Amino acid sequence: QIEVYCLPSPPTATSQTACFGDPAPDLTAIGTNIKWYLDAGLTIVGGTGLSYSTGQTAAAIYTYYVTETDGNGCESNGTTVTLEIYALPTAPSVNNEVACVGGVIPDLTTTGTNITWYSDASLTTIVGTGSTFATGQTAVGVYTYYVTESLNGCEGPSVPVTLEIYAIPSAPTATNEAACEGGLIPDLTAIGTTLTWYDDAALTNVVGNNSPFATGQTAVGIYTYYVTESQNGCQSPAATVTLEIYSLPTTGPINHW
Repeated sequence: QIEVYCLPSPPTATSQTACFGDPAPDLTAIGTNIKWYLDAGLTIVGGTGLSYSTGQTAAAIYTYYVTETDGNGCESNGTTVTLEIYALPTAPSVNNEVACVGGVIPDLTTTGTNITWYSDASLTTIVGTGSTFATGQTAVGVYTYYVTESLNGCEGPSVPVTLEIYAIPSAPTATNEAACEGGLIPDLTAIGTTLTWYDDAALTNVVGNNSPFATGQTAVGIYTYYVTESQNGCQSPAATVTLEIYSLPTTGPINHW
């Protein structure tokens, strides 16, 4: 008498994923007398039991084959199961931003997938998501944020990015000048950093830079200029300064007796 037994059905097993640097989950299966193999030919046994710790840590896809054996000693075909350890994405590329108080405050921007913005280096407080982040800051100061990118559910390292809002500098100090027609016409001078001279109060027409400033005026009249200073790209209010050229007095005829 010969009795031929049916093979048991392959066990049920679920593939697993993990992020590089995180603990890799064990592989698990449901069945009886479970064996885990490292090859499709079922020749190299890697482990036994319902749970199997692969010991893998490097980013890669690892394939295993799991069988069960019934009470008749018959081993099933193998069920393929994988452990995929994803590499972490790189830190996104960002640019620091600067602005002047009272001006337009730029958003922080980056490129990447599933971008997350944090207000702390420990990455515990999320303040925004997406490639563009409006900080909402308006006061003078340096504001630091940290941005990450995520792929396959794995969050990469963070990179810091700053928004610096500068104060507006004070108007420069300038002195009015006067001269006589036909005489030496003095230059206008001011004390400040990165000076710019204008001939209109709207500050649209630049006529000179730095100090001293030679107006080039020679005719009698009152000439008004406006001078500003700039620091960190922020321009101050204008100081008004005048050059007045006086006409020479006239004299009557001189009689010699």
